[in-house]
Amino acid sequence: MKVLLSLFITLTIGALSVPALAEESLSTPSGEARVIKRADGGAAVSVGGHVISLGEAAWYASFARRLGNLVLVQISSGGNACPATYRWLDTTRGALRLSEEFGTCSDRIEVTHDSETATVTMPPLDPSSGPVAYIFDGAQVFERQLPLERSPLAAAAEGDPDAWIGHSPYDYLRAADYEPRLIALMGWETLDALRNAIAVGSQAMVVEGDWIVGEGCWPHNCAEAYAAIAIHREDGSFIAALKLDGERPRLLGAPRSALPPAVRSVLTGR
Repeated sequence: MKVLLSLFITLTIGALSVPALAEESLSTPSGEARVIKRADGGAAVSVGGHVISLGEAAWYASFARRLGNLVLVQISSGGNACPATYRWLDTTRGALRLSEEFGTCSDRIEVTHDSETATVTMPPLDPSSGPVAYIFDGAQVFERQLPLERSPLAAAAEGDPDAWIGHSPYDYLRAADYEPRLIALMGWETLDALRNAIAVGSQAMVVEGDWIVGEGCWPHNCAEAYAAIAIHREDGSFIAALKLDGERPRLLGAPRSALPPAVRSVLTGR
């Protein structure tokens, strides 16, 4: 633990968020750190002329964050199935090393630290789970599953459902505030499927008549599994249309006025 503390001596100690870098060259105690190209076109890191492999699947890389002598390296294989994974690079003079690879394939991250650890938090692979925290203690990375988060928007929308306009339907379905009522409405298995079926391509929710609506589809199966949700603008009541691979579309909830077009299109097979 004391080793990691020495890496943070240039920083104010505390649970601080770290701004993004997205750079490919940095000055470090071990010399200039650069993202370089391998002979086969992939990516590696050079620190003071010493080349460090990021793995054969690393085709693109950048320096995403910096904490003193620690640099967070973001790695991509170039496909859209897994946008990013990560490694911590320790650039301490005489102790140059790279941590194990970690991540949930998300490029949406938050980096915080205290005097003993650096933590990278990101969305989970499973839409029905809370965020995942990867905690680095200077020697290795530990994974911790976090609970679903309460949503400030959910609190604001209790008196004004229009607060959800312009926000993601995926975030609505994952708000801890709504989970009990959604499970009561449709059961756990259906809620889990609905979250998956709206995880990709979730556009900002828009107004359709009396409703606020959002749509999305299942990762890698958008043609066969997709969904739409709708929130009534008057009382915040919820309905959804869910189409799963090999199944007939289903309407979830009891609409209090005519169905919005987004929900109707899922039920009629688009």
